[in-house]
Amino acid sequence: MKNTIKYITITLFAAALSSCEKAIDLKLKDTTPQYVVEGVLTDAAGGCKVLLSQTKNFTDNNDFVGLSGATVTMTDDNNNVYPLTATSTGIYQNSTMTGTPGHTYYLNVRIDGKTFTSSCLMHPTVPLDSIYLVKDELNNNKDGTPRKYVTVRYDDPIATKNYYRFVQYVNGRKEETIMLEDDEFTNGQEVNSNLRFDNSNDNPARDIRPGNEVTIEMMSIDQAVYKYFYSLSNSANGDGNNAAPANPLTNIKGGALGYFSAHTVVRKTLIAP
Repeated sequence: MKNTIKYITITLFAAALSSCEKAIDLKLKDTTPQYVVEGVLTDAAGGCKVLLSQTKNFTDNNDFVGLSGATVTMTDDNNNVYPLTATSTGIYQNSTMTGTPGHTYYLNVRIDGKTFTSSCLMHPTVPLDSIYLVKDELNNNKDGTPRKYVTVRYDDPIATKNYYRFVQYVNGRKEETIMLEDDEFTNGQEVNSNLRFDNSNDNPARDIRPGNEVTIEMMSIDQAVYKYFYSLSNSANGDGNNAAPANPLTNIKGGALGYFSAHTVVRKTLIAP
């Protein structure tokens, strides 16, 4: 069965030329900051959160700097309005709102005279049957121990088009790789997919070792959210056609970057043998 996991790890590369050295002054133009909205609503308690920030210039650090002073609300398809309050700078939450599969939700963000909106259908839950570890037969960890990956097993529904995102935690540390799957080749089938990630920097904290607690979150996401994360992975890694990265496809209207996802979440945990 074709494995449709798409993954990306963002890595910075450096190159040194031994024959001759010449200082190159890269004159990178600063760009006008753009607003970034990252909104999530799940079917679990406490799963309603919006992060609001702005883009940075190339030479700036990657620290998250949130924006305060926004008015943020979510509305369901019964016209019930749920305000989100700032719990820290740039982070807006509603601790009591939970999503219900089959319903559409609407996000509204107002800041500095601008309004950003989005909508997303929460698709039905697809149960995660089990997770288990498999050993990489070709590669080991840097210290020579066997490299292991999680395989997820679930039954894809035959009646609908499905899109999935998987997030892995090892001892509470979130794996940075974006892991996506759709059912283009597995519609209605039993799926066993290997969640591979590229640990090219040999960070031991990312390896799965005996005694590690490994948790997998399986999210049933909307097609637009799938396209956002898929394009995010391509823009970070390069799609083979463009030399310069492009902004990922967004489902936010009004000129902001980012995404709004209303999705279900299923979790499984194991202790690595």
